Amino acid sequence: MKKKIIFQDSFLVSGIMCPENCGSTIETLLHSCIDECIETKLLPADAKLIIYSEPSVLGTHYYTITIQSEADNFFKADNFHTILSAKIKEDIAFEVIDNPKEQQNNLHNKTNWINILINLIALGAVTTLALIFPPSILLTVGLTAFSFLTTAFTARDYLINFFRNLRTKNVVNMSTTISLGWFLSLAHTLFHSISMPLASSFSMIFMNFMMPIMLITCINGMDELKRLIFEKSKKIQLKGIKTLFPQMAEKYRCYQLSEMDELALQSHMNVILNQQSQIVSEAVPLNEGDDDKASFIQKILTTAETREEQKKLLTKGMIIEVKPGECFPVDCILIQGNTIIDASLLTGEPQQSKQLWQNIPAGAVNLGQAVTVYATKAAYNSTVNNLLLRANRARNTSTPAAVPQFAYLYTALIIIGLIGAIVTPAAFGLLPFILPNVIGFLFSLCPCTITIAHQLPSLLSIFYRSKKGIHLRDESLLSTQSDEIHTIVFDKTGTLTTGNSVVESSDIPINSPLWQRIYLLEKAYGREHPLAKAIKKHYEVNATGQVLFDEIKDCKIDEKNRGFTARVQEKVIQIGSAAYLKNNNILLPEINNSKIEQGFSAVYVAEDGVYKGVIYIKHEVRKGIVEALARLKSEGKKIIMLTGDNYLSAIGFNKQINSVFAEEDIHAGQTPKDKELFLTNLINTPGINPKGVCFVGDGLNDAPCCRVAPLSCAMESSDKTAFFTDICLNGSLDYLFKHNQLNRSLKQNIAQNQGILIYSTLAFLAFIISFSIAGIAVSPLIPMGIMLSTTLFVLFNSYRTQLVIDNTLDDAVSWPKKLLGSNLSIGLLLGASTLLICSVLAATIATGGLALPMIAFTTAVAAFSSVCTLSAIGLLSTFAILFATSLLSEQGHSVTNDEPSLTSKEDLSAQALITDRPVISEELNHRSFIFDKCVKNNINQRPDIAEEIVSNGFVV
Repeated sequence: MKKKIIFQDSFLVSGIMCPENCGSTIETLLHSCIDECIETKLLPADAKLIIYSEPSVLGTHYYTITIQSEADNFFKADNFHTILSAKIKEDIAFEVIDNPKEQQNNLHNKTNWINILINLIALGAVTTLALIFPPSILLTVGLTAFSFLTTAFTARDYLINFFRNLRTKNVVNMSTTISLGWFLSLAHTLFHSISMPLASSFSMIFMNFMMPIMLITCINGMDELKRLIFEKSKKIQLKGIKTLFPQMAEKYRCYQLSEMDELALQSHMNVILNQQSQIVSEAVPLNEGDDDKASFIQKILTTAETREEQKKLLTKGMIIEVKPGECFPVDCILIQGNTIIDASLLTGEPQQSKQLWQNIPAGAVNLGQAVTVYATKAAYNSTVNNLLLRANRARNTSTPAAVPQFAYLYTALIIIGLIGAIVTPAAFGLLPFILPNVIGFLFSLCPCTITIAHQLPSLLSIFYRSKKGIHLRDESLLSTQSDEIHTIVFDKTGTLTTGNSVVESSDIPINSPLWQRIYLLEKAYGREHPLAKAIKKHYEVNATGQVLFDEIKDCKIDEKNRGFTARVQEKVIQIGSAAYLKNNNILLPEINNSKIEQGFSAVYVAEDGVYKGVIYIKHEVRKGIVEALARLKSEGKKIIMLTGDNYLSAIGFNKQINSVFAEEDIHAGQTPKDKELFLTNLINTPGINPKGVCFVGDGLNDAPCCRVAPLSCAMESSDKTAFFTDICLNGSLDYLFKHNQLNRSLKQNIAQNQGILIYSTLAFLAFIISFSIAGIAVSPLIPMGIMLSTTLFVLFNSYRTQLVIDNTLDDAVSWPKKLLGSNLSIGLLLGASTLLICSVLAATIATGGLALPMIAFTTAVAAFSSVCTLSAIGLLSTFAILFATSLLSEQGHSVTNDEPSLTSKEDLSAQALITDRPVISEELNHRSFIFDKCVKNNINQRPDIAEEIVSNGFVV
């Protein structure tokens, strides 16, 4: 009887990352929940639970719970779905997020741009109205209402959150700061609108109506920058299983068996599984009785109907058809046909040939013909899902940060300033000055600028690092690494090498028939293996002859992946390692190890049982890696290499890179599980700081190591391991030397912004005290000028974050840009500002009114004021020349610079970076021809080493 889906629900489960057994823990809890529901008659007695999960965002998985039943007499209770869904969520011992679609629906958000556009239109409208209409009370009221209704709308999210947070007394956040800035600006405008209802000067229009809009525009710009950073960060965040395995189909064709056939098949498969376990322990051959098993399965499949099933409903015991180019959705056994698979993403191993009764891990890609498999595990318990449950780690939950010293200092300064604004005029009997002083002082503080000063440098730092191809997992990595890195562990293939290899030399003539046979064999079976790719490319580039016919038959791949044998053009070709040829009774001459000791890989060739020659292949080392490793070593860092290659190959590669790794620090023959265990033991070694260990990898098989390591890096954002690492590099290790340097510069930049805020507060306090002594009211232009200059200084100083990143990460930078990015530029601005303040104070006290003399040496005070003014003009001119020169030099540099961009890959989306292999019809026909010709009876091998790697390395 056909099973019906009686319940299905999806939700996000957060904080699911754990070292071991995380998936099975949730599975056990869910099964217990379903058993309770059966006991309480909420579900029928035959209810079958199917669990499926995919990675979502950091430390979060998207769970789909499906319950099937064959019962016809089951009637759902009232609110059945609601009750059962609540029960399931209650019984899961992890945080459940109820609205997964809402969590992920943040794409193409144009809200910030709309807010910015509204603000710009409002600025234009205010300017136009002020120019067209004469000063009047109606104009002042209209501009006041228009300005603050506009900013209330464009800053609505902050204002709403502020009032919400008041209920929970959660006021230490950005919403509070921006809301206070909005209210202070409103109070300042209302005060001046009441005291001077006719806004007759442009300065009053600008200060009261335009400046608040400009500040909120800056805040909206910061929000848009945050959104862009979030969008870029999605490129290194998982968005479902297809992010990692784009070849994974949504539906697979499955055979629908009768209950009798299902039991008979299960009995046969149990025999096969038992024999497989004996093979691993006792080396028992599996091909005994192959024909009987194959004919039995063929008989079952002939009479069975087929139906497409969603991949999330695939369970143990199902018979599934996998087409060419598709991923295997579950761990399975091949029961019909034979094929070639690519499981390199999981194991790091090259593709393997698969015959009847051999295991295939979930996530492997079918490179051959369509095959039929028997699911040995459900999709939830598959190799891939177990790996992802262990590797998709959540953000580290940090303890609440202590209140920074700046907060105490700045609060104290505000209190002192308010006291000074009240006490100083009162001491001199100038009571009418008190209210304007207080309003002006509060206006000059500008909480919005405080927010910009602290958040904008960090946002720019993350954004422009990503523009250079450096992606940080989250903002916590912007803090300077307090625990110095002392040990860096490297995966070899794809990390230290590029994966590209070239033929260095060969004693076999390139145009000989033998080379053609080698080429045909590697083209048919070598596929994406680096050595095979090098041989194919070498022949295609250098050979001049044409391939007359490409008959290949009797193919047999070595069970240890050391080589293979096949009949090519009626000649028996054996190609592989020296050990493989010797094992096949090929007599080899004395091997010359000189090139092997240089790091070359040797591929030996025999024809019709006679040794014919050797091909030496050189592995391409990643550009700049040797210098970077040498520098790390010279700085006292311990560097360790982990590789799945054999020991001799690893030692040879080390010699190729000038033996930079100590021999005791080369660990070869490592499975993914071995690498994870090695890192765990290293971190727990007594006497070393575990936070000083860093891991650098590139493949999905490195993901468990990235989870274990305190700091992990992927070489490029296109690497599959990038989804699990803290830092994605741009293909070079150079950034590792500059990470802390950039973080220190960022910390200094924020401290400088804090200094600018303190400086502006002290400046206005100096005006209040000085003007009160002289008996002069503080002009409204003073707080406006201070607030405007403070905002501009903070914006420019934050912009220097980009310049610092460019100067640090780029090799060719013009000297004007270096100077503009240095502390000299902000020093020029602050110096000029200080001189102008001194000039205004001196001239005002001397003349009894607000003044700024340019050249007046009639008195000492006037002379001092003039010198300060001229000096300030000189500093500003120097800054302007430096800024203009920097812009001009950058334009010239961009025109002449022919270097490829560091971010050429970065601009691609994660989906574009992970592409399907094209499968053309000629290639499929060729493979079909090969499989039809292969002799199946001579295959007598145990499950290959790659399968053991999978079974040993990814079982939760």
